[in-house]
Amino acid sequence: MTTDYATMGLIITTILTVAASSFGVKYKAGKDKTQKLLSDVITAVQDDTVSEDECQRIAADAKAFLEK
Repeated sequence: MTTDYATMGLIITTILTVAASSFGVKYKAGKDKTQKLLSDVITAVQDDTVSEDECQRIAADAKAFLEK
């Protein structure tokens, strides 16, 4: 009986470890995309004019943000 609980504990721990590492990588990627998009928007708006280059960068960042 004790061995069964130990085996179940090991399996559950392994599954949770894999899930945590997978979600951690996805969270980091999403956070980086969000920071880049917001940084470019803030930079573009600070001088009260948005150039064509800034607009294209923001559009590219938004597209990358929305992609999986």
